[in-house]
Amino acid sequence: ELREGINGHIRERLVREGCIAGPALETQRLVSKGYTNAEKALASNYAPGDVVAFHRSYKRLGVEKGDELRVERVDRAKRLVHLEGRDGATVAWKPSEIGGRRGGTEVYRAETVELRAGDRIRWTRNDKGLGLVNSGGAEVLNVRNGRVTFALEDGRRLTRTPGDPQLRHLDHAWASTVHAFQGRTVDNVIAAMEANHPSLTTAKAFYVEISRARDRAELVTDDAQALKERLEAVTGERLSALEGIGERVELEREREHDRDGKASPERERTGPATSTPPAPEREFEPEASRQKAPEPEPPDKSKGVEMDMGL
Repeated sequence: ELREGINGHIRERLVREGCIAGPALETQRLVSKGYTNAEKALASNYAPGDVVAFHRSYKRLGVEKGDELRVERVDRAKRLVHLEGRDGATVAWKPSEIGGRRGGTEVYRAETVELRAGDRIRWTRNDKGLGLVNSGGAEVLNVRNGRVTFALEDGRRLTRTPGDPQLRHLDHAWASTVHAFQGRTVDNVIAAMEANHPSLTTAKAFYVEISRARDRAELVTDDAQALKERLEAVTGERLSALEGIGERVELEREREHDRDGKASPERERTGPATSTPPAPEREFEPEASRQKAPEPEPPDKSKGVEMDMGL
């Protein structure tokens, strides 16, 4: 991922310059695999070493809300995921029946992260008891005797020991995603944007990136001309279904009026292009002329209507 690569590059440079120094503490952090509920229900999507966090208690499994259990093995034939329980016993879990399909779990992969004095981190999970919020930041003050102390954004200090659950939910914060950085403002921003990313390269994302800076914003990309063209073409907004239906109905009405020799509603409102003297008024009309004109035939709905939405 681009953000992880930037994080690693910046941190490596800061270590060489001595801005990050001192004893190191290595801990396991959890990275969400981003599964949908449908994907969580499939046992084949799990692998040994994955970690399953339960957001609810399930008495049938013997798990409590907040438990984070490691995957030992997967039985694809029986659609079972075997988890390592809190007491060391194996928990046989069928995600298609319990927790997976209804969003009662989250699936993570585990990776090692190093913390040293000078590191900047962000939390990736809320902890009401500690007063920590997802995407909130902190700086590592020191690592001593296997304990790490953070300076929080609100001025407090927080010390954690290895094995603390909150240490599993953090990440280096030298670079951030656009989504995680919304609502924050800093003095200077260096934004990285791929020229042709299918979903992230939009005018909306571009605005969020550069508007985070108070003083200066720089944009780094792999193709400046291609990025310029894409930002001009892609707004990040989608045409709603109702707007599309409205244009289709209006077009059908105009074509119907044109076939029957009548002016379209738009022409009736604006009037003809050239003026015509009004016909002289009559004192009476023959009975035949006052008869109601025949109703126009309904449009042939079997024919599709082509539309140029201008997108």
